[in-house]
Amino acid sequence: MRTHSRKLWPLFLVSGVVAVLGLFVLDGVVAGVLSLVACVGLLGTAIYALAGEDVNDGAGGLGGLGGW
Repeated sequence: MRTHSRKLWPLFLVSGVVAVLGLFVLDGVVAGVLSLVACVGLLGTAIYALAGEDVNDGAGGLGGLGGW
């Protein structure tokens, strides 16, 4: 279990705003680069959100199919 609380909504909000800018506002190569940055930012925020969490070993392995 995590020892301290994190507020993650600002990080997800920034990723969303950057994605909207890349998809709807900008054009060309700049839009592609900004969309890539938004995708990497979203992935990084998701990894940061799960960092420090305990693994639920009672789930039975990958997808709960530990007995197969």
